[in-house]
Amino acid sequence: MAGRTWRTWRTCRALVASLAVLIGLTAAATSPAFAGLNGPVAAYLDQHCGTDTIGSGTTTIAVPVDRVTLNLEAVGHDPANSKITAVYTIPGTSRYGTLFGQFDPARGNVTFNYTVGSPPPGATLSLSYEVVWTDGTYYNNTLTQALLHCTPDSTGAAVRWNDHTYTTVFQQCTSVNLGSGTRPLWVRAEDVTVHLSHDAVDTAAFAGRPVWADYWIPGHKAYTSGVSATADSTGETWLTFRMIAPPTGAELDILSSVRDSSTRTYPGHTWVTISC
Repeated sequence: MAGRTWRTWRTCRALVASLAVLIGLTAAATSPAFAGLNGPVAAYLDQHCGTDTIGSGTTTIAVPVDRVTLNLEAVGHDPANSKITAVYTIPGTSRYGTLFGQFDPARGNVTFNYTVGSPPPGATLSLSYEVVWTDGTYYNNTLTQALLHCTPDSTGAAVRWNDHTYTTVFQQCTSVNLGSGTRPLWVRAEDVTVHLSHDAVDTAAFAGRPVWADYWIPGHKAYTSGVSATADSTGETWLTFRMIAPPTGAELDILSSVRDSSTRTYPGHTWVTISC
């Protein structure tokens, strides 16, 4: 992979130079649905087409979008005390997006989500990221793959990373009382149950290990910690979280994180339409 660096930060000048490289990089060889260990960071990149509605009332427009998800995992370094910058560009255009984050100390990973509206046909997605730790070390790299050409007729198109678990999502409509005493306030809600399974060869690695299920609703709710659990003796897990008054018909994205016996954190990404 071109553009790899794993260096010690000795001067402020070096850090500034590396950030300039991060923003300016636009090309590096990679395979579609890139996923894998890359130096001290494992990077997972996927895309899928969706639809966003802009406007309000009777004046609304459905816009095809490419939803881009980047998951990074700290592998060769303690995840704590990190700062991460992730920038996407579309070479040949002025379009870009910048997000900031840090590794979760327990999970050892972090997820970034972008929405690219009306992606141009034949375009390339270039995604650069840099991780800086307070001990002075840092790492950066660039991933590229073809941008999906999302249209009103191709909302199901996707390029996925290689999930290490199989995800099944169940939705149960319900209601909750947010009032009190003699003044009840019943609000529509949805209980989301996530079932994670895996290939038989992974049973020993996942049995009894911690698992997390986080979620976001593009255009409505940012990345949110959902629920955590421990896999059973077969390595499978059931997790349930509740959403209050979710936007019916919107997309629900779920990111599962499974910490295996070697202390690697493997992500799984799936999405469904909210039915309640």
